[in-house]
Amino acid sequence: MSQKGISFRLNSHITTIAIVIIAAIVYLNYHFSKKILEGKIEEGAINQSNLVISSISRITVATEEIAKNVSSQALYFNKQNDLDFFMNQVLVSNEILESIHIELIDDQQKTIKMFSANKQGQHICSPSSLSTRQNILKIKSENYALKKGIWSEPFYCSDDTSHLIVSYLMPIYFPDNKEIAGIVSCEISLQQMQRMLSEIKIGESGYAFIIDKSGSIITHPKNDWILTKNIFEKPSHIFSDGIQIIESEIRNSGRGAGHGISEYLNNQKSWFYYAPLSNPKWSVIIVIPERELFKEIGVVFQIILMVSGIGILILFLVNMFVFRRLLDPLARITDAIQSFTSVAGKEKKSKNEIKMLAESLEDWQAKYGVLIDEQTKTASEKLKFEKDLKSAREIQQNIIPSGYPAFPEHSEIDLYAILKPAELVGGDLYDYFFIDNEHILFAIGDVSGKGIPASLFMAIASTLIRSNSKALSSKEIIEGINNELGDRNPNQYFLTLFIGILDINTGIMDYCNAAHDYPYILHPDGTVQTLSKSHGIPLGIYKNKIYKSNTVELQYGDLILFYTDGVINSRDSGGTHYGIDKLKSNIQRMTDLSAKEVVTNLLQNIMTYEDESHQSDDISLMALKFLIETKNQA
Repeated sequence: MSQKGISFRLNSHITTIAIVIIAAIVYLNYHFSKKILEGKIEEGAINQSNLVISSISRITVATEEIAKNVSSQALYFNKQNDLDFFMNQVLVSNEILESIHIELIDDQQKTIKMFSANKQGQHICSPSSLSTRQNILKIKSENYALKKGIWSEPFYCSDDTSHLIVSYLMPIYFPDNKEIAGIVSCEISLQQMQRMLSEIKIGESGYAFIIDKSGSIITHPKNDWILTKNIFEKPSHIFSDGIQIIESEIRNSGRGAGHGISEYLNNQKSWFYYAPLSNPKWSVIIVIPERELFKEIGVVFQIILMVSGIGILILFLVNMFVFRRLLDPLARITDAIQSFTSVAGKEKKSKNEIKMLAESLEDWQAKYGVLIDEQTKTASEKLKFEKDLKSAREIQQNIIPSGYPAFPEHSEIDLYAILKPAELVGGDLYDYFFIDNEHILFAIGDVSGKGIPASLFMAIASTLIRSNSKALSSKEIIEGINNELGDRNPNQYFLTLFIGILDINTGIMDYCNAAHDYPYILHPDGTVQTLSKSHGIPLGIYKNKIYKSNTVELQYGDLILFYTDGVINSRDSGGTHYGIDKLKSNIQRMTDLSAKEVVTNLLQNIMTYEDESHQSDDISLMALKFLIETKNQA
């Protein structure tokens, strides 16, 4: 057997084994790298969908909040003949709205008044009838307890058929019962949403669109498909397999991912991800071509194949060289016997393809580490937010005065107050302090809404009460606060506020009530007097509004009780409100109690009434008992 034959056969066996091993390594690397990449893609798509959802939610949540604010104030402004002005002011202050419509209805669900406001130069677009029996029954049965409205189906403007609109319908309730007094409709443009989606970069040619629960396309880069195509129809323009499962998940607000064919991208194989939106019953779908997703791994795989081929060739040549060196004695014998001359092998430099694979895996590991760091950072930011929210609660509690007795040096003034927000922070406020040696100022108010925005508005109002208190006139203080709030109120928050200034020498209280709940005076004989004078609308809506004031003279032993509407709006497990009558009845039994005992007993009574029901609004109570014999009374 010749030297060449032995070397070739040994080399062939070893090279074959090496090819199998390297092929297995390349396959495993490609397989697991693809799995890792798909995981990263899905996580990236989730982040992308969260960005889309967040952007759309800013519009829908803001629309719902505006509709709630308008519905809570519509009856009042209609009574003042200012409803058209109020609607136009809201429209000017909120660029996301296309138009606002209000219908006031009677008990037979017939429209008795209609109001409309739209952007200048645009068509007025609204659903054909806001107060249809179907809308009213749906709102009554589903949304009264949650104080929510309903989203309409998308519709084209009758005067501009290229303009696709969606409307949020919010009921207007009579203050004293659950009956619907009217409906507010706030319209937003789906074209605006599509423009927003088109500005979000999704790879090189990826795109996002919105569908409703029935699968109809609401927004899409291809305008001809809007409201004309349904992704659940067969054949689907994106889903290839498992369409029934996907349809079920989307209808049930599920989320998921898969592979399909995108008709919009010229029938390219594509990867898709779907997720529900939080407010309307819609879902967002993100589509990315597979060639973009696996472009990098394809390039890496080609490089690995090329390097592996070169490595196998080099391995073969090196083995030939080594074997020939090992078999050199046999070659010399053969040369001696056959008088042949030994031929030296050709030496080649080797490339370490295993090291190259390890570096590739290390690169993916580094990217995975970056993702873990980002997730850790998100969790840390969430903890920081919760900590900041607790700090905001502590700051809010420090803004309002506390302690009992309120004025240790004035035992003749018995005053106690308490605030119980529905959330960690709230929009109720109260304050009391001596302006000078003879005059006490006490105030109680309620900011529209709850949560952090209301608490910030409350903090501003509390500061303004103190900064305007030198006037010694309740109406001038109210007017000053109203003017300053009007300068810093782009979101149309408002504040109901009662301010009283008590002269402790005469017992005369000058007071101004800006649409706040009427206080009660409990006389020693058990009779209850209502301070039923209201001197103007809530603060922060109209600047330079003129307010009036009244006076009342307190007698020895009189107790005056102030409260916010969270007291009378408290509900039991059956949804029945605590109400004014129950509050007055409980007050009448407290003639011999101190201010603290009155407030504490009332709060306990309210908590017992609510039982396991969730507190829906902030609760504030303040009681002042007048224990001074004035000169007039003597």
